[in-house]
Amino acid sequence: MPKTTRVILVRHGRSSFNDQGRYQGSSNESVLTQTGIETARLLGQYLKERSVDTPIDLIYTSPLRRVQQTAHEISQAMTSGYTVQSQLPTIITSHDLKEISLSIWEGLTYSYVKQQFASQYHCWQQHPHEFKLPVSLQPPEGGSIAVETKTYFPVQDLYRNARQFWTEMLPRHAGKTILIVSHSGTIHALLSTALGISPAYHHSLQQSNCGVSELTFSAPFPEAALSEQSVQLHQLNQTAAIGETLPKLKVNKQGMRLLLVNDDVTTSGGDRLTDRLRATPIDFCLSADGLSADGGQAWLGRLTEHSPRIFSLGTQKADFLQTWQENLKRSYQSSSCRAIDGLMTALVLAPRTSIQQLIMQTLGGRLEDSDRIILQQGYFSVIHFPHDHRPVVQAINT
Repeated sequence: MPKTTRVILVRHGRSSFNDQGRYQGSSNESVLTQTGIETARLLGQYLKERSVDTPIDLIYTSPLRRVQQTAHEISQAMTSGYTVQSQLPTIITSHDLKEISLSIWEGLTYSYVKQQFASQYHCWQQHPHEFKLPVSLQPPEGGSIAVETKTYFPVQDLYRNARQFWTEMLPRHAGKTILIVSHSGTIHALLSTALGISPAYHHSLQQSNCGVSELTFSAPFPEAALSEQSVQLHQLNQTAAIGETLPKLKVNKQGMRLLLVNDDVTTSGGDRLTDRLRATPIDFCLSADGLSADGGQAWLGRLTEHSPRIFSLGTQKADFLQTWQENLKRSYQSSSCRAIDGLMTALVLAPRTSIQQLIMQTLGGRLEDSDRIILQQGYFSVIHFPHDHRPVVQAINT
């Protein structure tokens, strides 16, 4: 019988370089801020409550200081009140979980890199799988100006490490529940390699500080390779545990944000969603054709009493993502909202399959793998369409 391995992925808490707007990469200078420490403790308490039903068997961490600090705060909160040492999860450090190496960018501000390394920055954002940096800078013989001597592909290397980690870890801990504390870029790579997504889509998902993501792997036998595992994504970047209903916008605070909800919402699920989204400003709503009167349509009416408009869109077209995006843009242009240069938020009720396909298409995966995304009742998912940037899946089942 297949063994199911549950993997919970967590990014480190907010760090000093996060506050300063600097690239961290695999450098070890950045440390947790007080906010980072406090959110790591909140997350540890959340994981402790969850582990009552599903105990965490062991913890894997990156060796970098900001992750080690986060793992310490999480484990302290998780084990507070324990009196027996054997109850503490084992912590294993893996170099495959280090953050992407960014060479000469590490320590530089985002704005400086964008201005001074314009062509490389464009490649990093638009074609991350082709992005390369110098390994080192050395002055030529008899000269004083540094020149590039060798280059490497940071994103390709990161994904290679992620595949290596899965290859070694999964057979070793089949059937266990694993907590991974690592970095944003590393978690991007771990999720993408597990789901078969190309590094070309590296920037298509978000992993916030102390955000929680979750995968399950089911293998026909313990030694099964990654390609032989049945993989499901149960959660992406859930930040409710640290007090954020919606993940903070990372790219910019402009464009369109879709809050996606299954149209087969139940009464209990609708009550939970209504409570969660009560304080979230919603500019307009979209609903798929054919909502049931006693299900999605009834719940949508409760939440949208003061919403300015409701659009009804078909969702069965092959180019679903593009069609939906263009309809949203046209709706802005034909209304008083056209003068607003900011963020518009839409609540969307649509069939489960259509939402799965929209999310998978945004992530860059294959549509035939859309059922790997497990959508839960009473939860919503978030996609952000920023100006001048590819769409970003901010959260799934938050």
